[in-house]
Formats: sequence, C-alpha cells, structure tokens
Amino acid sequence: MSIVRGVYEGFTAVVYGFILDIALKALLFMGFSDLVYDVFQLIIAMLWIGINMFGWGGVCIVNRGSCRLSTIFRYTMFIVTPLMAFSYLFYLYSDVGAAAFLFLIAVSIILGLSVAGYIGAYMVSNQFRSNVGRAGAVISIVAVIMWLTLMPSVMEVGIAINALGDLLIVITLLSVRRRYVPTVRVHHR
Repeated sequence: MSIVRGVYEGFTAVVYGFILDIALKALLFMGFSDLVYDVFQLIIAMLWIGINMFGWGGVCIVNRGSCRLSTIFRYTMFIVTPLMAFSYLFYLYSDVGAAAFLFLIAVSIILGLSVAGYIGAYMVSNQFRSNVGRAGAVISIVAVIMWLTLMPSVMEVGIAINALGDLLIVITLLSVRRRYVPTVRVHHR
C-alpha cells in the first residue's frame, strides 16, 4: 500500500469517525432503554473507537502530532467497552446504582476521546491553514463542555452545536483528503 493511499484511507476513516461521533452522542444521551438498544449503543461505541484508531493512524503520516491519538483510541477501547458492557449487565440485573456509575464513567471517557479527536482535527486544520476546521474543532469542544452540566436541555443543545462543529470539521477533512487521492495507472496493451 502506498503512503498516499494510506493517508487517503486514514482521512476517510476519520471523516466517518466524526459522523459516528454525533450518532454515538445522540445514543448515549438517551441512556438505557432496552437490551436491543443498549447492544446497539455498545456496537456503535466500539465501531467509533475502532474507526478513529485506524483513521488517526493513517493521518499520522502527514501530521506527527496525531500519532498519539491512534494510540489513545487503541488503549481506551479496552477500558470503555467492558465498562459499558458491565453497566448494561448491572442494569439488566436491576442494580441501577452500579449501572449508572459505570455508564457515567464510560460516557466521561468517550467525551474525553471526542475532545482528543477535536484537538487532532484542530492540528490538521492548523497545518493546512483551514479556519473552517479550526472553528469546527472549537465549536465541538464547547459543545462537549455543555455536556458536563448534566442538564438534559443543555445537553440537547450541545448535541446540535456539536453536529455543526463536526460538519465544519468534515468539510475541512474532505478538502484535505482530496490532496491524497491515489492515482490510478492505466495499462495499455
């Protein structure tokens, strides 16, 4: 695999990661409901972490600062996934206190990972001199701070603002990704 292809695929994965970021936050905002929904929440969380781990590993070739992000996502997967799984199990066995405690820790770690991703997007935007990407990263960080209030109405507004910030980041990353489109060689017979 060429370096250009690796960077292109890395940026593609990071873009998908930012799209899943909003879906994951919307799911986490709804909390516990039923087993199918909770399993879906867990799957999206694992998918989001995995995609970001792969994506930032590819982007790392053009932005050395983002190399650490891939490692952060890799090791955090082994913490967040069991925490969420155990919180759902406690919820199923009617231990709501333990379930809520573990769920709150998992959500806090996920919010921290989101901020790490926004910092990575800010670094890439800064490297490619994109004010749109920088603004999107700052907006998304402010939206995550709104989650810390734990007030449902403020958290809903935070999700909407976060979606706007992630959209700006995605627009920037798509424009940067175009620079690394792999060329296809045509073979003449």
